[in-house]
Amino acid sequence: MSFLGLSSRSPLSLNAGAACGVFQLTLGLIGVFRPQVMLQEIWGFKLSSKPSQELLLIECLQQLYGIRNIALGLMILAVRTFADSRTLGWVLMTDMLVAFGDGIIQKKGTGGGEWKHWSFIPVGVGMGALLLGYFD
Repeated sequence: MSFLGLSSRSPLSLNAGAACGVFQLTLGLIGVFRPQVMLQEIWGFKLSSKPSQELLLIECLQQLYGIRNIALGLMILAVRTFADSRTLGWVLMTDMLVAFGDGIIQKKGTGGGEWKHWSFIPVGVGMGALLLGYFD
């Protein structure tokens, strides 16, 4: 059996992989429609109460982040719907690069909170391995 030839036969693992996409889609929607909530509650930034050009820029960047998460979430759901478990497994494991990068950015920007993102890395890698058939 080749390294890339494995795949899971479990429909439960496919649906759990799709749940990762729904989670990411939800974060994206919050980022687009409630950028201040995402910035303050998820990312931990303290925002000024005075409207300014900088606050507008920060909110716009948060909305871009939200759109990225919506696209990633929909991609995961599309792969779940139209592809096999191997593809979904590799997509979920590759998506963990986003969680790793987000953790680095949060640590740089707020001085902490990186584990809000990094805690998903073992989940994504585990889901990817499950979908690749390593636990069948």
